[in-house]
Formats: sequence, C-alpha cells, structure tokens
Amino acid sequence: KSMARKKERHREPPAVPDEEDKLSWRSAGGDVWERALDESDISRDVDPDKSFFDTDDVTRAVDRLTTAMLRAGGVGCVLKGGLNLFSWLAGRSKTRRRGSMSGKPGPSVRDALHDTAAFASFLVAFAGTYVSVDECLALRYGKQRSKQWRAAVAGLVAGPALLLADGPHVKGGGAKRHYGLATYLWLRSTVLIARCGLKRRDSRDTHPLAKAALAPFAHEHADVALMMASTWVILSCFVLKPDALQGAYGSFLNKHGGKTKAHYAALRAMSLASTPAQTRDAIRSAAIALFPHDITAHEALMNVANMDDGSLLAAKPTLWGLVLYPGSHALAHFFRFYREALGRALPIYVPLYAIPALIVHRHRLLGPRGGVLAMRAAAGAGRSSAFLAAYCACAWLAPDALQRLVFGTLSGWTVSASVPLAGLAVLIEKPSRRQELGVYCASRALEAAAVCLVSWGWVPRSLAARTRVDVALFAVGAAAIMHCYNTERDVFRSKYLNVLDFVFGNAGHGRQCIRHVGSYYQVAFAAGDKNESG
Repeated sequence: KSMARKKERHREPPAVPDEEDKLSWRSAGGDVWERALDESDISRDVDPDKSFFDTDDVTRAVDRLTTAMLRAGGVGCVLKGGLNLFSWLAGRSKTRRRGSMSGKPGPSVRDALHDTAAFASFLVAFAGTYVSVDECLALRYGKQRSKQWRAAVAGLVAGPALLLADGPHVKGGGAKRHYGLATYLWLRSTVLIARCGLKRRDSRDTHPLAKAALAPFAHEHADVALMMASTWVILSCFVLKPDALQGAYGSFLNKHGGKTKAHYAALRAMSLASTPAQTRDAIRSAAIALFPHDITAHEALMNVANMDDGSLLAAKPTLWGLVLYPGSHALAHFFRFYREALGRALPIYVPLYAIPALIVHRHRLLGPRGGVLAMRAAAGAGRSSAFLAAYCACAWLAPDALQRLVFGTLSGWTVSASVPLAGLAVLIEKPSRRQELGVYCASRALEAAAVCLVSWGWVPRSLAARTRVDVALFAVGAAAIMHCYNTERDVFRSKYLNVLDFVFGNAGHGRQCIRHVGSYYQVAFAAGDKNESG
C-alpha cells in the first residue's frame, strides 16, 4: 500500500490541452487535412505563435476564401465584360458608319462572353489559390512567424492561374499570351519594392551600394524620366516598326496619332531610306499616296525627289514637314493638331472621371460639397485630356524641330533621338498620376521591345513560342505585390489598397486574422470618404 501511495504521488498530472490546439483544420476537413499535413507535426507541442485554428478561426478562413473568390469573379466580370461590351459597341458603330461589307468584323457576342468568363475564372482561381495557400501556411508555420514570407509564397503559387485567362479555345492552336498584363504587374511590383527600399534608405544598416541604387528613384522627377524612356521605345516603334505595337494599344496610337496610315508609312520609308535612290522612291510614293489631288503639295515633294544627290541630302530635314503640313508652318500645325487632339481625348477622359465620381460620391454630389467634387472631376478630365493632346502634338513637333535645327537630316536615329521629348508632356498631369502613366507606358515599351528582339532574331522564335514568360513574370510580380500587401501596406496608394482589401480582406492584418468587413458599397464609400478627407 505504501508503494502504491508513492506511485500515486509521483504520477504526472494530466496535460491540459491548449485552447488553440482543440480544433484544427482537421475539424473542417476530416481525413483530407490529416493526409495533407504530417500528423506528427499536427500533434506535437508548438510554441504559442503557431496559432492552430479554433472554431471561429475555421469559420473566418472559410468565409474569407468564399468571399474572396466571389468578389474576384465579380471584379473580373465587371472589368473584362465592360471592356468587351465597349469593343462590341464600337465595332457595331463602325460597321454602321462604313457599311456592313467593309472593314473587319468586330468581336462576336460569343467570343466576348468566352473572354469575360476566362478572365473571371482566372481571377477566381488566383484569389482562391492565394487565400488557401496563405491560410494553410499560417496553420503550419504560425501566423506571425510566417508573416514575412507567407504572402510571397502564396502569390507565387497562385500566379500560374493566369493560364486560365487564355480562354476555352484559341485560333491557330497556340496559347494566348498576356504580356501586357504580366509586364504591368511586374513593373508595379518593382515600384513597390523601390518604395520599401526608400523607406529604409537612411537607415545605418543600408549598404552604400543599395543607397546609390535607390538614388534615381528618390528624385522628384523620376516618374518623368521613366515616361521619357518609355516614350523613346513606344514612339520609335510607332514610326519605324509599327508591328511591334499590337492589339488595342496599337489601334489607340493610330487613332490619336491624328494622321492616316499612309502618312505613317511615308515617314517610315523616308526615315529608313539609306541611299539617295531609296529616298527618291519613298518621296515619289508619298506624293502619289498622300496628295493625288493637292497639286501644290504633290509638286513640292516631287521637286525634292528630282534634286541631285547633294541638294537632296540638304533638303532631307524638310521632308517631315512636307508630309505632315504642306504649305503651313510647324507651330501652326502644332496648335491646330493640339486642338484636334483635345477633341479626341475628351471623350475618353470625361467618362473615366465622371463614372467613378457618380458611383463613389453619388450621395455627396447632391450635398453642399457637390459642386466642389464635380469641379474636381472636371478638372481632372481636362488635365488628362490636355496631357494626351500635348503628348501627341509634341510627338510630331519634336522630330521636325530637331531635324531642322540640330541634326540636319532625317533618318531612323534622328527620329528615335527626338521622340522622348514628347514624354515631358506628363508634367501637365498631377503628380499622383505621373507614376501611373510612366509604369503603364513602361509595360507597353517592354512588350514592344520584346517583340522587336524576337523579330530581329536576337531571341529564337521557337523559344518564345514554347515558353510562357508572361506567366513567369506575372507570378514573380504577384509574389512581390502580395508580400508588400501583407507586410508593407503603407507603400500602396489608397485606391490599389482598397481594391486588394475588397478582394482579399480589409480587417485583421495586424493580428494576421484577415477577414472581410462590410459590403461592397460600404467599402467603396468608406474609401471615397477617406480620399476626400485626405
């Protein structure tokens, strides 16, 4: 009996289970989660930071996953559906104006619906994969302990969801590429990383080389420099290699260039002509194609074509003006073109500013500050329209002026050296818009540069056809953006942060128990109030 009492006295007290270990993902998924995760890792003791979910946490995670997928699908349908609807309506309008038998047919309703469904599926898959991986990694490694890397891994894993945006069928058997979207997202991620670096630039722990690398980004007009560099590529390709600007963006430039395709072809032929004979052929072709009924302009070009080699070389700087504005002056053409370009830009920017104002501020527009909000939207539309008009007008003026005053000739390199000056027009825009324009144009410039590298043979066509560089770029960019979203939220502008919060959860980021709070309208109007007060 004494021995039994000793054993009873030394017996270990029963372990009290930790509240956070009572329920885990196994409670929600049964054997599925037991097979997905190592049983020994689940059952062993862990530090308090590894928060295994209780019932409320399971409900929160499932609600977050469901809401994120539903909202991502809604965003995809609204964005892509709206763009496809606009394209369809524009195609029908052109068909009515030009006749049903002329021009290329616009996109069919079936193709538009397929494209919209594919894009929405991509966003649903991305949101679902990201949230699932994020919550699983938080379960396995702890919410706070994995905070610094968990979102990056989840974004990288979710990136290949871009393959779903290819659609259910592709003509020609090849997969559709999404270089524009992928490059833009990747560039946006580099901007966020640069902002993260600038936050720590003055720290003692920052290496001198890192400080030097960040110096250009810290400059007040770094966005203007980015815009000029992008303009150099875009407008050089627009004049000299238009096939590098594909799709809707190429059509946009053709429209706002304000000239006919015959004008663009004539300038390209004259710029690329390397011998007097090629120059004469280009001038004669331009005279016949552009001015068959304008005798004065036709004869002006033919007179240059009939010159001897020395006189032709001296007259080459005037060819740009003879094609664009025969019988007029460069400044007169600039102001006339600017006025016409302003008329083309306003129909784009007025809805772009008016519709968000009506949606976000629809109640306040009828209040005492309604006039101020309306004037602010009108000023924004006018400023952006003035930028686009000045950008296009300077794109024609800069080569003409520099070829006459500085270079003394017309060639491909003089065009490329002149067009970056058009990027200075971005100074008309408000500072918060300059970086957005610079990043967007930089993505288009990189896309055009890639097309040039493939067409010149510097990148094998077989390699470009076999690999999905767009998916890799998108995945890397998504990893960087989601990392910043989870750990460096202050580097985001409010409108981007609002969109990400709307889809992935707008509360609980500090404790890493992320959830959705409020409806769509509550989130949108709260963002509007915040932006207005700021």
